[in-house]
Amino acid sequence: MGEIGAAKRQVRGRVRDARRALGAEARRRLGDALARVLEEHVPAGSRVAAYLPMPEEPDVRPFLAHHLARGGEVALPRVAETAEPQLEWVDWTLEAPTRRHPVLPLDEPEGPGREIERLLDQGPLLMLLPALAVDTRGHRLGQGGGYYDRLFARLDAAGRLTDVAAWAVVGPGEVLPPGTFPVEAHDLQVEAVVTPERLRRLVL
Repeated sequence: MGEIGAAKRQVRGRVRDARRALGAEARRRLGDALARVLEEHVPAGSRVAAYLPMPEEPDVRPFLAHHLARGGEVALPRVAETAEPQLEWVDWTLEAPTRRHPVLPLDEPEGPGREIERLLDQGPLLMLLPALAVDTRGHRLGQGGGYYDRLFARLDAAGRLTDVAAWAVVGPGEVLPPGTFPVEAHDLQVEAVVTPERLRRLVL
């Protein structure tokens, strides 16, 4: 894990530095551009699982607000207080309260949480995943916590991967050639990547 971990940390560091260099106005414009791309491809009234962004992450909140206004449903994750850290899902609206995570620099939704399987019992789902980078084969580089890798491994074991369309959300210049960062067996592959310029469907 030493060399692989070091290589991933190096790429993560470059992406984080580039994101930190953006000003607030540039981030706002990128969030609005992401919303326009997503509005073109996500049907009104559909069910979406997304995220509340950490400070430098691509901001999907403008899209979520528009999706709710079009009759859509939104669920957001929070870290469940379980023996092994995992995500649970909370139905969300613009008026719903949030709370600051005690360790991570992010806000989480308040309210009753559900396991991903219970969310999928209501039908197929589009999931927007935060990412630092994605290669053109769909391999996702996350923040390093492993939450989404574990989530999708769990869905795979339960035979429910086909119930989720996984789209990663990244910023400009964060779709990278294969081999830019190392890929391990447990690393999640996504079927599409959303940038402020377009939706790019990937061949897995």
